[in-house]
Amino acid sequence: METGTTSDIQADQLRSSDEEVRRQAVMGMAGRPLAEIRNDIFLALGDSSWRVRKEAVDLLLASGPDDGVMEELVLMLRSHDNAGLRNSAVETLERLGRLAVPCLSRHINDDDHDVRKFVIDIMGSIGDVTPVPLLISALDDVDPNVSAAAAENLGKIGDPRGITPLVQALGKNDIWLSYTILEALGKIGRPLPMAVISPLVETNLLKKAVFDCLGAVGDAEAIPLLVEGLKERVRNAREAAALAIFKVRGRLDDEAQRQLHVQLRELAGSPFVDGLLTSVETAEKPLKEALVLLLGLIGDERAVGPLLQGCRDDRLRRNCIQAFSCMGEVGASLLVREFAHADDEERCFIAYVCGELRYGECGAILREGMGSGNPVLRRMAALACGKTGLTDMVGTLAGLLDDPEPEVREGAIDALARLAEADGASVLTIAQKMAVAESSDRRRDAVILYAALREADRLAFLMKDEDMLVRRNAVTALASLRLPESAGHFVKALMDEEPDVRIAAAGALGELGSEECREPLLLALRDDDPWVKCTVLKSLGKIGGERALNAVIEAMEGADGLIMISALEALSSIGGDAALAQVRRTLDNPDEEVVKSAIEILAESDESTLLASSEDILAHPHWDVRSTFIRTLAARLGERALPYLEKALKAETDDLVKGEIQDIMGRFK
Repeated sequence: METGTTSDIQADQLRSSDEEVRRQAVMGMAGRPLAEIRNDIFLALGDSSWRVRKEAVDLLLASGPDDGVMEELVLMLRSHDNAGLRNSAVETLERLGRLAVPCLSRHINDDDHDVRKFVIDIMGSIGDVTPVPLLISALDDVDPNVSAAAAENLGKIGDPRGITPLVQALGKNDIWLSYTILEALGKIGRPLPMAVISPLVETNLLKKAVFDCLGAVGDAEAIPLLVEGLKERVRNAREAAALAIFKVRGRLDDEAQRQLHVQLRELAGSPFVDGLLTSVETAEKPLKEALVLLLGLIGDERAVGPLLQGCRDDRLRRNCIQAFSCMGEVGASLLVREFAHADDEERCFIAYVCGELRYGECGAILREGMGSGNPVLRRMAALACGKTGLTDMVGTLAGLLDDPEPEVREGAIDALARLAEADGASVLTIAQKMAVAESSDRRRDAVILYAALREADRLAFLMKDEDMLVRRNAVTALASLRLPESAGHFVKALMDEEPDVRIAAAGALGELGSEECREPLLLALRDDDPWVKCTVLKSLGKIGGERALNAVIEAMEGADGLIMISALEALSSIGGDAALAQVRRTLDNPDEEVVKSAIEILAESDESTLLASSEDILAHPHWDVRSTFIRTLAARLGERALPYLEKALKAETDDLVKGEIQDIMGRFK
């Protein structure tokens, strides 16, 4: 029998000592009018269990609370003896969002200072700009916690109207309030007059806040103050200044950056660098990145060791390289000096940095590195020689071509290829010896050097090599030179006994794209290897023309899915009404992959036909075809796809595809 707003059983359950019973009681109220369950929800909002309170908050929000309920929620903010009830009220009001703002605004001057603070915090969490004038007024609240909350939440909302009042409030000489205001101004992110901010740095407790704020809003005018901040004895202030310089530097023009660098260079050799070096060891990633760059800009030789250590960290290596780059030749010379005392891993990084910086004075250490017993160091030193353009190292690099470690040989070949332009004669001599070596690996390496030297005739000779990989690589290398006169060599390679060589040759002819390449490709369509035929079709598509179009269409007769998809790609490249008509004919192909390819091509070039075929495609027996069509349609048409999606949803039987349609429609609606 019902009594009051709920049954006696329900009331007993809400007061049960069993948490789960209470939670189930709240869930059991779902669907009942709010007027009937209002008091019981309020009781559950103050439950000792967060699980029960969560169910009560969700239920109240689902019940559509009116202004009267919101007033009662604000009254709950006075519940000093029940933190759970107060937290539930805060969460509910925050989740109500803008709907709660009018009610909250009426209580911003509440007699209870705790209520005023809660109201302001809730407004900040909602983020609506409507109550910004009220928050500005609250900056003058007699309670320091309330005025600080007003400043903090003006920052969270980020409305520029708060800037001037916040700056004026800095004149109250309240350290805690000023700290909060600086954080708020940083979050709003608009430029501030240095005349207002800089005096605050005289107060030790505000130094970090000043630097953080300038990192967010400062410009070139802030640089002198921030550079002075690097000299601070207090670690958190010094680190805040470093991070701020890093952020501000990214907003400076070239001239302002140059002036900053000059100021930082003046710190080299000073005791202030010691503090920055100490921070590098323990800082988190964003600060560590800033410190590394600053150390490079300062150019202090004491930074070399820590920067080398930083290279060990994959996430920091690029920043350390940039730092060494900022140090210029001074940094490189310091690295060379460090090489004598470094372990093998550090030597690898030194070689790497020298290569990246193209430092020409590192020849001696790179030569030593190439003679090391450590294969990683030999490889890194070889690569650095190539990047640095040290042509006097060609002989030493040639010696590494017989190294027992394949990665070292690869490094030497890479280096020699880089040096080919600067010392072509020496590299050619090495390549010629390799081209006639017994080892097919050496002949493949000769291909790389001939390509770097642009030796087309010598590459053509290696296209006749007894080793298939040498022939294939030679075709690919010659193709990379894109020389029209090479077409004849590729035509000959179309008759090679190995399919991989013929594939490379067919692709090369397509890249050349000349008219004379078409005829040999048309003949190559008779090739027995399906992968060769696929490459030929794609190349014919690149060359185009009526004969290529007819050949592609003919190749599609009775072809399997692999050939069909390559033919569709060719038709897409050729374009035109005849090609698109052939693409349309494949929409009823039994192979779902072929149909999917056709859908994607038509979506790009023939939208009207795709829409006209929508009914047939949406009735396709394979779910993946229907799914592809739906995604393609949505991406192409946007909201215009909704009628087609609604129709598809009614007819769809696959739950996965249904869910996909609903997700897409939900995004549009």
